[in-house]
Amino acid sequence: MGESVIQRSFGGGELAPALHARADLVKYTTGLRTCRNFIIQRSGGVTNRPGTRYIASCKTAAATVQLLRYVSEIAGESVLIEAGFDYFRFYKAGARVTLTGVVAWSAIVNYVVGDIVVQGGVNYYAKAASLNQAPPNAAFWYAMPTDILELPNPFLGQHFHWHQTGKVLTLTHYDVTPYELVYVSLTTWILRAIVTGPAVAPPNAGLALALGGVGTRRYAYVVTAAAPDTYEESNPTNVVFSAAAAAPTTAAPHVVSWTPIAGVPEYYVYCDPYANGTFGFIGTATGQASFSDTGFTPDFGLTPPIPTARFVVPNDWPHFSSTYQQRRIFAHTHTVPDGVFGSRTGFPSNFGIASPLQDDDAITFRIAGSQNNPVRHLLALRSLIVLTDAGGWIVNGGDARAPLTPNGIVADQEIYVGSADVEPVIVGNAMVYAESRGKIMRDLQFDQQVIGLGGRDLTIYASHLFDAYTIVAIDLQKTPHSVVWVCRSDGALLGLTYIPEEEVFGWHRHDSGASAAFVDVCVVPEGKQDAVYFIVQRTINGAFVRYIERLEPREIVNFALDAFFVDAGLTYNGAAVSSVSGLNHLEGQTVAVLADGAVAFNGDPTASNAAAFKVTAGAIPLPAPASIVHVGLPIRFADIETLDLDVQGSALRDKQKKVVSLALLIDRSSRGFLVGPDAAHLTPHKTKLWEGVPQESSGQVEQTITANFNERGRILIRQPDPLPLTILGVIPSVEVGG
Repeated sequence: MGESVIQRSFGGGELAPALHARADLVKYTTGLRTCRNFIIQRSGGVTNRPGTRYIASCKTAAATVQLLRYVSEIAGESVLIEAGFDYFRFYKAGARVTLTGVVAWSAIVNYVVGDIVVQGGVNYYAKAASLNQAPPNAAFWYAMPTDILELPNPFLGQHFHWHQTGKVLTLTHYDVTPYELVYVSLTTWILRAIVTGPAVAPPNAGLALALGGVGTRRYAYVVTAAAPDTYEESNPTNVVFSAAAAAPTTAAPHVVSWTPIAGVPEYYVYCDPYANGTFGFIGTATGQASFSDTGFTPDFGLTPPIPTARFVVPNDWPHFSSTYQQRRIFAHTHTVPDGVFGSRTGFPSNFGIASPLQDDDAITFRIAGSQNNPVRHLLALRSLIVLTDAGGWIVNGGDARAPLTPNGIVADQEIYVGSADVEPVIVGNAMVYAESRGKIMRDLQFDQQVIGLGGRDLTIYASHLFDAYTIVAIDLQKTPHSVVWVCRSDGALLGLTYIPEEEVFGWHRHDSGASAAFVDVCVVPEGKQDAVYFIVQRTINGAFVRYIERLEPREIVNFALDAFFVDAGLTYNGAAVSSVSGLNHLEGQTVAVLADGAVAFNGDPTASNAAAFKVTAGAIPLPAPASIVHVGLPIRFADIETLDLDVQGSALRDKQKKVVSLALLIDRSSRGFLVGPDAAHLTPHKTKLWEGVPQESSGQVEQTITANFNERGRILIRQPDPLPLTILGVIPSVEVGG
């Protein structure tokens, strides 16, 4: 009679071979030898990875294609953006955004950036303001292909960085002037270069000075304008001055006047009565275009803005951006790689300052340390976190609650592990990032015990997944299981189930056929879950292609409709058919098929009937008519394998062991799985006669195993079919020998 043991959680994830003797670790009791194409659930169970749905082919198969997102404040309205050489394309809820009802170009319309017209049967995007400049004039118009919404991309092959604030995406690369992409509607986007300066121009037109009296003094004045709504102050006007004037009085004031600017609610007037070049504030003109100086005493603690233009020449373009305390922050130019530049508070494109400096003026500082510290990332946690090649810095006004000001910048190096040029992610109150050489992932969070930043190596228990490889892209899927998805340099896909508040982190690895390479990942909130999009490079019909594919939701409500476990797949849902077409993107591939919830073919290329499921002319026949059919590349295989049976403090490890049977705790799963001691000795699970053949089962199921005594006592569980399998616990019955 065998002795039963139980593994109640798999939250430790796949462990490196170097740890396979460490039964003293808690991770060993919850770890796995193999976790392939299974996702570790936040509850500790494992569930086989759902398939990826084919969304579209990238416009180009070049390595320059990347993904970014626009997150809307309206549920279900967020957008995935494909960015390639010279173009942007847009997707909402897994469908490409297209245009209908485009108006014809007109010679009498003043067009602005973002307008879309049709001319000669071609849709055009206005990339510059124009009047009577007919398409296809490339200086003003960008031609779109067919009805696809497509914008020009100024980053011609450069992998740029981006961040979102409100309805604005800031796009940066140190070889291109910074841009912003502004969302207006699903089909209206404004792409414009960032011009640093106030939003309103100074009232230079008609600027004049009428003296109250002639004398011996020299008076000089400048005027600024307040922008509508925000009251952002403009740069000052040209100086208007008198050569010989008397001191102004109430009876004989000096009157400064100018031509009003439409929409400006008020103007600010500054005076230099001593001919020393310093202007002090003397008053406000509200709703009028003139100001009478009756002898006001200038306030030299409040001076006009000093015009400051940033990022106007090559080598001074920033590589990174973020937002912190209502400032837009840029960093890392060719000239100043350790430089950080923050806008004025509340005005993301205004980098002006005053003399003396005001608390809301723009800020500039450099990360000074014991070595060169080129900035790699900017993130707002409790403070501004600046990651460099050499480590992590906390930047604030003296503590986490103190505002950052030009006169109050405190930058302290908290960690001495640098960052790679891969976008980090925020998980709760922690940050997850790739270390400087791209082979280790770390987290970073505020540690109350040391009152500073603390972090750990998240790959230490699964180092084998990163040996000889680097991390090229990461993103966070918050729901349903808090998974950080990682694209590796060889095209492998890794997942890290990470819940920092519960000290849970476990790795799982994924693949999609020998030729597939996951090269980018982007998560977009859609519906009840976060949608995970990938760029996947595949070899189809002998040619390299790049597809945008979306990881399907794992929740199964309607088994036949929701059980989607094929890659680059599509679904037919309609009247019963005997064949499925529209599979041109899988031409020449042997596919797996699930028809009305039953496996028509599991994708085994060695099966005798495999040729019947090879896509030809974009179609395959079905063995029998079906109304809901999922077709795609097979996932071969979804495997979990337990570690060697070992218990700390016992002599069990060197004993001979044989697993004679196995009980699995499953949840809403198919029973078409295989179990055994290794891949060469797998036994199909068979339902009992009285159980029937349910589409899905929950609870405890049992299976006898054909095995011999060995020193391992391992169990391999495999799902070979495009069907769900969720395992909550494993209970092997083990016989122990000498």
